[in-house]
Amino acid sequence: MLQTQSFCSPPATEVAQALLLNNPIAVVRHRRLRHYLVGAPDNVQQAIDRLHLLGYLERISWSHAIDIPASGLIIRPDVGDVLRYSQRDRLVG
Repeated sequence: MLQTQSFCSPPATEVAQALLLNNPIAVVRHRRLRHYLVGAPDNVQQAIDRLHLLGYLERISWSHAIDIPASGLIIRPDVGDVLRYSQRDRLVG
């Protein structure tokens, strides 16, 4: 007498639900904080390098340099955003 046993795997949705129940993951919500560096190209790059060395932001997370038009910039805030600005003079030479 030959016996066979078969196994039918549950649908993918059931597997996914079982994994989620067995491995609860805390949902972390982030609030966006945007950084803007405006200045001479060398000074901006130096600030990026320092922030990287401090472990605050990776160099690769910054955009490429964008030329600022003579008419200036417009910043579009998200609801409830505020703007704080600090200026630091640097010695030239």
